[in-house]
Amino acid sequence: MAPAEFTETRSDHNDTANDSYPTLFSPLKLGRFRLKNRIAFISTVSLYGEQGCVTDRLLDYYRERALGGAAMIVTEGMVVQPESVLHTSVLQPFEPRAFAGLQRLVDAVEAEDCRLLGQLWHIGRQNLLNPVTASVGVSDQPDALSWIVPHVLDGNEIANVVEAFVKCATILKRAGFSGAELHGAHGYLITQFLSPWSNTRDDAYGGDLAGRLRFVREIIAGVRATCGRDFLLGLKMPADEGVKGGIDCAEAERIMAALAADGTLDYIAFSQGNFSPSLADHVPDMHYPPGPFLSLHHRLRANVKGLPVMALGRIMNAEHAERALAEGAGDLIGLSRPLISDAALPKKALDGHAQNTRPCIYCNICWGEAQLGKPIACFHNPQLGTAGEASWRPRPTTHRKRIMVIGSGVAGLEAAWIAAARGHDVSIFGTSADPGGKARLEAKLPGCAEIAKTFEYQVSRLHEHGAKINLGKLVDLTDVSTFSPDSIVIATGATMRPPWTLEAGSDPGISIRDFIADWAPQERRAGTALLYDHDHTPATYAAADLLAEQFQRLVLVTPRTQLARGVPLASAFNVFRRLYVRDVEIIYAHTPVSVLNGRARLLNPMSGKERVISDVVLFAYATPRTANDTLGSVLKVRGLDVRLVGDCRAPRTILSAVHEGHAAGNAV
Repeated sequence: MAPAEFTETRSDHNDTANDSYPTLFSPLKLGRFRLKNRIAFISTVSLYGEQGCVTDRLLDYYRERALGGAAMIVTEGMVVQPESVLHTSVLQPFEPRAFAGLQRLVDAVEAEDCRLLGQLWHIGRQNLLNPVTASVGVSDQPDALSWIVPHVLDGNEIANVVEAFVKCATILKRAGFSGAELHGAHGYLITQFLSPWSNTRDDAYGGDLAGRLRFVREIIAGVRATCGRDFLLGLKMPADEGVKGGIDCAEAERIMAALAADGTLDYIAFSQGNFSPSLADHVPDMHYPPGPFLSLHHRLRANVKGLPVMALGRIMNAEHAERALAEGAGDLIGLSRPLISDAALPKKALDGHAQNTRPCIYCNICWGEAQLGKPIACFHNPQLGTAGEASWRPRPTTHRKRIMVIGSGVAGLEAAWIAAARGHDVSIFGTSADPGGKARLEAKLPGCAEIAKTFEYQVSRLHEHGAKINLGKLVDLTDVSTFSPDSIVIATGATMRPPWTLEAGSDPGISIRDFIADWAPQERRAGTALLYDHDHTPATYAAADLLAEQFQRLVLVTPRTQLARGVPLASAFNVFRRLYVRDVEIIYAHTPVSVLNGRARLLNPMSGKERVISDVVLFAYATPRTANDTLGSVLKVRGLDVRLVGDCRAPRTILSAVHEGHAAGNAV
C-alpha cells in the first residue's frame, strides 16, 4: 500500500530533495489541510511551561521546529482536567489565564506554514508526580509502575471527562489551532479504556470491543460536533501495548478498523508500550534496531481503509524516513528526538545538507530529564529551546586568537570546533591515536555504536573550520610554552578510582574503561567475571553486556539497594531486560572487601555479613572518577588564560561535558 498522494505540484521543493526524498518532501492532504511535507514533530514533554501556561521558552521551542521545516507540530500533552495535572509546567488549556499564550503559540508556528495541533491528555491512574490528587482509572487495578490504586470513574464522572476533552478541543479551535491529537497511548486514560488488560468494567464502557471503544468515540463525536470537519483530529494509540492480555497487533487492528469505519478521524499514530516493563518500547533507545515497530505500522496501515497513518519510533534520519514511507509503513513520519537534537533536520535535508545535521544517538537523556521533573535537555544541542536555535551558528570573533585545546574527548572536541567556527586559530591535542576519548571506548560496547556519531560529527566540524588535530602525544608544560597560546581549554577527563573498600594486598582489579581499551574479540572464557557497579550509568550496563558475552558467568555487585539510578527510566527497563535475559547474577547492597586467588569476599555494610564468590577470573569496576586536572591547575598558577571543561573540572555526564565545551568555545 503506497503512501497517500497529494496531486499539487512540488515546485516549492528543490531538485536535490525530490531526487533523494521524493515522498518525504511531497505534500500530503490531511483532513481539510495541505501539509507541505510528511514530517511531524510529535508530542514530547518539555516542562518548559509555567503554571500551566506557555512561556517564551516553550514558544521558541516550537517555533524553531516550525522554522526548521516540520510540516506539523503536535504539542506536548495538555491535560484536560485539574485532576490530571501531574506537574505545574504541563499546559492546562482549561485555565483562562492560558488562552493568550495558546494564541501566541499559534501565531508563531502557523506563520511558518506549519500546522499546530494540541495533544489532549488525561493521565488516568498514572499520576506519578502528584502525591495529593487522587488518581482516577477505568478499573481498580493498580498502576503497573507505581502501584497507585485509582478511584474508579463512575458514569457521571466519565461524562465529565468526555466533556473536558471536548471543552479543551473547543478552546484550541478558538485559539487558532489547526487541530488536536487525542493521547490514547502509553497506558494513559484513553488506553485504559481501550485495553482489555486494564478495562475490566462490566457496564457500557467495558466488556466487548464496542464497550471499550465507547469512551473515545464519545470524545471524537463531541469534538466533531463543536469543532467541525475543518479541525484536524488524530488519535495516538499503541500498535502493541507489550503486556499479556492487552492491546497487541491483532487487537489494534480490530480497534482501528472500527474507528476507521466511523470516518471521524483524520489520522492515526501508533506508539508502543505502557507503564509496565514495556515502558522501554515508548522511547526505544540505541539498543533497539532502527525503526523497531515499522513492521507493525505497515501491517496496521493496510487495515484502516485509507486513513492516514503516522509512523514513528526510532526513525533515524531523513533517509530512513523516506524509506519507511516508500515501504508503506506510513503516510506521515513522526519525529521527536531527532528534531530535539537538530530542529533544522528537515531544512538541511531539503537543502542537500543532511550530512550537517546534529545526530541523535537515542541516549534518552532528553526523556530522562523530563521524567525527573526537570526541563528537557539534549547534550548535542545546547541551544535547545532558545530563539534562533534552528539557524544557530557560532558568533564570529572580532579578535582572532591562538587557541590550544588539550584533550580530544567530546568536551574538548566541542570547544575546539566551536572556537574554530568563530574564526580562531585552533589546535586540539590528545594522547590517544584517535579522537573521541572515553566516548570512543563506549562506542565499542554492544548496542553502543551510535555513540560514535557524536565525536564523528564534532571531528567533521573541526575539518570544516580548519582546526588542526594533533593526536598520540601527552602534552606537558614545555609543549604549552612552545605553542604559546592566547587561551587554553583543558579537557583531560577523569580516571576511575579503585574501590576504596578493598583490603591491603587485594587484587586491585581493572577499571572497566581499561578493560574495554585492551579488549579484543575472543572465545567465551570459563569462570566468573565480577563487575563492581559503583556508577549506575548506561555505559556500565553496556559493559555488563560485553562481559556476559565473554565470560561463562557474570556477577554484578552494587553498594546500593537498587540498580541503574543514572539511566533514564525507560532505558532502565531495557537495562534490566538485557541483564535478566543474559542470566546476570545481581547482588545488591554489597561492597568488595578482597579479591585474591580467584576468591572474592563481599560485605553487606548494613548487616555486617559477608558472602564469597568463587572462580573469579576477572575483577572489573566502574566507580566514581578522579578529575585529571593537574595540568590545568599548574597552568592557572602561571597566570595563563585557562578554562577547565568536562570531567577534568568535575566528573559528570556527557551532557555536562558537551555543554561546558560548547560554552568554552563561545567564550574564548
